[in-house]
Formats: sequence, structure tokens, C-alpha cells
Amino acid sequence: MGEEIAISLKNISKCYKRYARPVDKLKEILLRGQNHAQEFWALRDINLEISKGETVGIIGQNGSGKSTLLQIVAGTLTPTTGEVWVNGRVSALLELGSGFNPEFTGRQNVFFNGQILGLSKEQIEAKFDDIAAFAEIGDFIEHPVKTYSSGMVVRLAFAVIANTEPSILIVDEALSVGDARFQARCMKRIREMKDQGVTLLFVSHDSSSVKMLCKTAVLMNHGRVLEIGKPKEVVNHYIALLSSQTNQEEIEEIDSLENHEDFVTDTQDDPLSKHRHGNKLAVIKDVKILSLAQQEITKVETGKIFNVEIILVAKGKLSDVIVGISIRNLMGLVMYGTNTKLLDVKLPELSNDDQLKVSFQLPCHLNKGVYTLTVGVHSEEGISYDWIDEMVVFEVNNNIFCDGILDLRSTVSFSTRTTSAQV
Repeated sequence: MGEEIAISLKNISKCYKRYARPVDKLKEILLRGQNHAQEFWALRDINLEISKGETVGIIGQNGSGKSTLLQIVAGTLTPTTGEVWVNGRVSALLELGSGFNPEFTGRQNVFFNGQILGLSKEQIEAKFDDIAAFAEIGDFIEHPVKTYSSGMVVRLAFAVIANTEPSILIVDEALSVGDARFQARCMKRIREMKDQGVTLLFVSHDSSSVKMLCKTAVLMNHGRVLEIGKPKEVVNHYIALLSSQTNQEEIEEIDSLENHEDFVTDTQDDPLSKHRHGNKLAVIKDVKILSLAQQEITKVETGKIFNVEIILVAKGKLSDVIVGISIRNLMGLVMYGTNTKLLDVKLPELSNDDQLKVSFQLPCHLNKGVYTLTVGVHSEEGISYDWIDEMVVFEVNNNIFCDGILDLRSTVSFSTRTTSAQV
């Protein structure tokens, strides 16, 4: 295996045996050749190769096998079949408090975990003050971990990992337990580790973090890898997957409309079909960015007000339509998103072939750059009628220089005071 590869998984599968009754397991042990178990395959034929220094995000619904995969890479689970190859020292933040002895104090657990990660007692002692400062749990570090809140456990666990210089970092969703300030510090430390060449593999339900941090994203579903690719595209397909599974509950209603001449069932000729999903009970016909004078524009000035105009057509009787927009940068990071429900606007009931125009008026606080507009139409229950990712591309111009992604139009004031000399 080449030195440039950090993690290699070949044909990884994980099977669990489930028994309807405890006695069935005993029968299987005593009566060889008889199988009383029901097999559950948490993972099926996973093939994944991650280069050194690469950041990979794993997304998917609960139960898709994400955490099982991370545990196999971390070495806390053994695959049923397949080969795992890991090149480098691994630090893993998986289940909340995993690896901590609740009877030990925080200090004792720091030394215990540090030694598991391959550090000597002297190395841990040299880093202990930094670990304690990062965790910010005060005197609790001298108390048993069983007295900690869940947030304190995560703080200490991440503090150990962040200061033990791993070459491979594996993080499950555990960081979501901490408060906002701590999460921000964790993300900053993760970015620093990424810049230092640490290989990062993590699970997150925060699609913005996946798009911002990762070079590659992996979409999992029912124990299998559905897609490996650029984060922006994989996240869009994940949203489409969620929508399609929700829409499955509406299949009978959709089937009843399939013979309607305007119902869209074949999207092969639709240039937007790759980034479009929904059951088409309402269809987005047009989206424009307009100036206040109602002229269509492709460039917006920072500080100016602009409109997003959406025209949709109903393909059945609808009483719960919600229309939403999402503005993203070219990395796929959401700059702003809202919908008619969040804005407390109740849209009218629609009948078949009714056309509805919805306009959002927004002040532009974005800094200079290129942005995309995603538009969605869905029901109160979250069933997607029509959703088009990055349908419109527009540019923002800013004649006032500022750094960052937003222009908050700061003003500056100052004052001086002359002090008379004392004789």
C-alpha cells in the first residue's frame, strides 16, 4: 500500500445476529449446525480509499451505517468480511464518553487516553495544561467523570484529541452536544489540524460543514455507499434522497396523477433534472432576480434591495404550499435561507393548473462574489413538490472593499481629548 494512502477499505461488510428470544442463542451454541438468528447487515461491500491529508465527510440518514463504518476504521469494531488498512496514529471521538472510565477523574482519564493514543506519561504531562485549558471544565477535571454533564465529557474528550497530534482524526456527531462557543473552537481547531496535514474522517448532519471543510463526501444509505464525490453535489443528492423517501408515502396520490398530460414523470429531457427532485404536484416554471424597478438582472449591488420572483403551477388541489429560497456561495455554503412559513405568510389554496407568483424582497448584504439560488416548493409536512438546486447564478458587486462573505456596512467614529499641562 502506498505511503500516500491513509485509509483503505476493501469489500468491508458488517453483520450482526439478532435473536427473537435469549434461548435461541443458547440453542445455536448447544446445537451446532442450527441457525436461530436473523442476520442484519449494517454494512455491505464498502470500498473506500482516503489519501493522507484529505478531509472526508460521511452523510446519510440514521441507520445508514455511518457510525459503524467509523468504528471499523477506528479499530473498535471488527468487520465480518473485508480488509482494513490504516496508515498512521488514529484519534477517534465516537460515542459520547467512549474510552472514558466514569469512576476515574478527568485528570486520570486524560493520562489513560493519552497512553492509549501512544503517548508517554512525560509527553502527556507536558501537554496536560493545554488540554485542561482547552476543555475549560475548571476544577471538575479533578472529579470523577460520572459527575460531568454530557457537554463536559465532549469538551474533555475533544481536548485530549486536539492536543495529542494524531495523523488521522475520526469524529462522529458527538461535537453537536457542546455549546455554540465550544463548537466554534472545535471547528477552528479542526481547520488548523486540516492545514497541518491531518487526515480527517467525520460524520455530520451539518451539510454546510461538510461542504466547507471537505474535499470529498460519501453518501451512505442502508449500509451501502451510494455516491463518492464533490461535497456540494453529494449533499444535493442527499437532500433529494431524503425527499424521495418522504415522497414514497405519497406514491398512491402520485400514481393517480400519472395520466395527467402535464404531470412530469420523465426528466431525461430536463436540463435541470440532475439537480431537481420532488413529486411534481407543483412545478416551478420560472425564477428570476429582479431589481426594484422589476427589471431582470444578473448582477446585484451590495447595499441594494432586490427581488426573487418565483412562478409555479399546481398539478392538483393543494392547500399547504410553502415556497422557499436558499442563497449559496460557490463552495455550496448557505448564505441565507428562508421560506413563506418562516416569514409567517400563508399562501392561498391552489387548484389544478392554477399559477402562483411568489416574490421575496431582500436587502443585499453579501460581499463581492458569485452566488447561486436554490428554490423549493413543499408541503407543511415537508413533502417536496419541486426543488431545483442552484437554478440561478448571479454576481454581487461591491464598490466598497471589505473582507469576508458579508458586508455589514460598518461605520467608524472617534474622539480626542486634549489634556492641559499641569504647572
